[in-house]
Amino acid sequence: MTYRNLLCTGAAAAIVGGTLRVISSFIPFREAAVGLEIFYLIIDLCLLFGLLAIYLSEAEKLGWLGFSSFGVAAIGLASIVGPDVSLLGIDLYQLGATVLTIGLSGLSFAMLRTGTMKSAAFYWIGALGFGAMSTAAGSIFIFAIAGVSFALGFVSAGVSLALKLEEA
Repeated sequence: MTYRNLLCTGAAAAIVGGTLRVISSFIPFREAAVGLEIFYLIIDLCLLFGLLAIYLSEAEKLGWLGFSSFGVAAIGLASIVGPDVSLLGIDLYQLGATVLTIGLSGLSFAMLRTGTMKSAAFYWIGALGFGAMSTAAGSIFIFAIAGVSFALGFVSAGVSLALKLEEA
């Protein structure tokens, strides 16, 4: 596989994962629903491969902030792939999602600094803001908006990457 093909596949994964994540925002969660867990697994794996391609496509421009933020985001995303569990009373999904959002926000600031994938950066920063508001207000509706903003960041970054590759 060539580097370009890797990036193309990652761009497609980001678009598919983001689109499915938008759809999942409107599906009621049911505990222990195998089909739903498989759906979430597909989303998370697409987002993980998409994140890798998004970062690799701009790694040289994003510098230390981009690299470290990508690492934090990747750790957060990798930790939520699979069944939701608690360890010592800690909800690992919620912890992983928080780490992921913080990492994406740092990556977003690196992207904005370099003028790279600006719309994705704004969506991810918006997800952080809406997520904080939903926690403070205890609002499921605002939480859903945070999830959609998060997902649209991946769709936007995937489309930006695909267009960049098409031009090259």
